[in-house]
Amino acid sequence: MTDSMNPQSYHSRKPKRKKKKGNKILLNIFLFIISIGLWSGIVYYGYIYAKDYIDTSINNVMQNNIMVVEQLKEEVKIVNSDIRRLRKEIKDLKEEVRDADSTLSDANHIQEDIEERLKYLDDKLIKLKESLRILEEAPNVKN
Repeated sequence: MTDSMNPQSYHSRKPKRKKKKGNKILLNIFLFIISIGLWSGIVYYGYIYAKDYIDTSINNVMQNNIMVVEQLKEEVKIVNSDIRRLRKEIKDLKEEVRDADSTLSDANHIQEDIEERLKYLDDKLIKLKESLRILEEAPNVKN
């Protein structure tokens, strides 16, 4: 008989098939585990890279914010000093205006006094002119 008909050879092929099938399953499991491990590694290192990138970006933004805040503080100091200076100038101007008002008030009072005095002198001048006219019209007493 031939080998294919021989019952012994049939039994000897069966374990080889089982062995090949078992090896194929083990190989598939091994490849599956390797691919899971590979993907896990890729995901893990992707996470680490992304986290590092985000942390670096956040630190850069924070440092930039610190510099901007310092610049703003300096600008606020400058604006505050300008405001103080302007307030002092306004206060000085108010005092000068107050002094000028009192000076103008005094000048107005003096001008009124001068006008009254001029009116008084004008009235006196009119009286003196009238007296002079009367004296000129009066007969000369010595003649």
